[in-house]
Amino acid sequence: MRTTSALVCGALALALMGCGGGGGASHDGNLGFVAEAAAPPAETKSTPVTSCTVELYGDSIMAANETPETPSMVLQRGLPGWRVVADHSAPGTMLVTLGAGFAASERVARYVVIENGVIDAWRGVPLDWFLSRYGRMVEQIRSEGRVPVLTGFSRQTLGGVLRLEAIARRDIYDAAIKRFASESNVAFADWGAVAFEGASDLTDFVHPRRSYSDRLVAQLAQTLGALAPDCVEAKGSTSGS
Repeated sequence: MRTTSALVCGALALALMGCGGGGGASHDGNLGFVAEAAAPPAETKSTPVTSCTVELYGDSIMAANETPETPSMVLQRGLPGWRVVADHSAPGTMLVTLGAGFAASERVARYVVIENGVIDAWRGVPLDWFLSRYGRMVEQIRSEGRVPVLTGFSRQTLGGVLRLEAIARRDIYDAAIKRFASESNVAFADWGAVAFEGASDLTDFVHPRRSYSDRLVAQLAQTLGALAPDCVEAKGSTSGS
């Protein structure tokens, strides 16, 4: 049984390296993750915070939608009073990988969106470590005078390398993020609540087609708009002031 489980996890990890998944976290041969040493507190960034600006972190689900107009471009078009100043999304970026260098990375926006984490759930990163990483990143964002926004996870279907246990973990970890956001007073876009039509909404059991991606982005835009209605009212403004 252990051999079968290890083979499934190994196949999942290798397949995800080329799409929405990837590696980078420390682990043993059976994908059992090793606790990392606590990083020293980072200095608060001196980069000025400008209102009505947003930057994005995510994996391939945030980075692409099978069309030339990326999700960040769709978000910018849907929020004309805002400026999307940076899109850091990249295929294969796990939350544990992003978090490792997060404190040292420079941000410029007022609102910082994080979508990463579903790959970690598929691969079984320990839930307490997973939530601790979110907590540290939220604290870092707030220490910089910025506002964190979490999306939660979009949905996937059984097929390809995604087996029942991976989908089940997606649901458990997404619910845990939602609780964390509520308890920590962090804005939560709740992508899992967005209308989902199953396999027809996905290109390969994982990645959203344009129509589903647009619904996810619309939910994020609504969340951002509720946080800063004055930015929404500033139609046509591109100064971000």
